[in-house]
Formats: sequence, C-alpha cells, structure tokens
Amino acid sequence: MLTAPNAQGRPLFAAKDVNKFYLEHCPNIFPAVCKGPLGWLKSMLGPKYNGRHLHKVVKELLGDTRVDQTLKNIVILTFDMKLHQPTIFSTYDAMRDVSKNALLSDVCISTSAAPTYLPGHHFETKDKDGKTRAFNLIDGGVVANNPVTPANLDGVLLKLY
Repeated sequence: MLTAPNAQGRPLFAAKDVNKFYLEHCPNIFPAVCKGPLGWLKSMLGPKYNGRHLHKVVKELLGDTRVDQTLKNIVILTFDMKLHQPTIFSTYDAMRDVSKNALLSDVCISTSAAPTYLPGHHFETKDKDGKTRAFNLIDGGVVANNPVTPANLDGVLLKLY
C-alpha cells in the first residue's frame, strides 16, 4: 500500500504512517478471541479471524487502483490454493498480461491471508479476450518467506527496476 497513489499522484501512505495504521485498525482486524476449549475447537476449524474489517479498510483505501498503477514497480508473492502453486503479481506482469492487472486491494488482501489467522481470498479478473481467470490466494510466505525468492521463483531472474 506504500506504492499506491493518492488523488494527487503521491504515495497514499508514507512509511511513518504504518504505525498509525496498525494502531488504529489492529483491534478490529485482530479482535480478542474466545479462549478455553471452545476457542481451541474453533481454531481447529479455520482461521482465527474473519478478515472482514481488513477487507473493508483495504478496499476503501485502495479503491479501483490496479497493480499497474503503483508509483514504484512491485513484486508481490501469493499462493493459489486451488492450483497449488505460487502466483506472483508484479508491475511488469500487469502491463503485459491484463489478467494479472488485478485490483491492488485484492492482491494486498491475498498476501495478508496467513492461513491460520485470516481466510484465503478469492477474486476474478478477465484476460484480453474477456475470459475469466479465478484466483484463490493466501500469503505467499507459505512457499517463500525470503523477500528475494519471488524474483527467482521460476528459475528466471526478474529485472526489478
């Protein structure tokens, strides 16, 4: 979200704003949960938090901004649960493949979906021929938690410019 543009074409957030964002929204994104046997049972059935507040805030902040509109080039790793493979979103890919030019909010929600804490995120895009492409994504950290790894995930070094 640091590379998303505001209405004046400047960054939506500065790095100094990150603390304020978390302090303001964390109590609603990660509300207190039930402890004891019932809490333990619930944690076995799915993610600890529902993610509704996170989805609402991210969608409000980012609106219709797409991956190709970021102010700096980005590479964001996610993992597709249905295809069982990593999915990388980058500015470069978004400019070449319209189906990878997703809403930035969908990509941010997806990469935030750490499986035991937040639910996976499903969204769809269309390719240049109007064919629907479905994404069922969670945090890419499940396959690569080293930030350099996405650049070389497919054995081909991406030029990060």
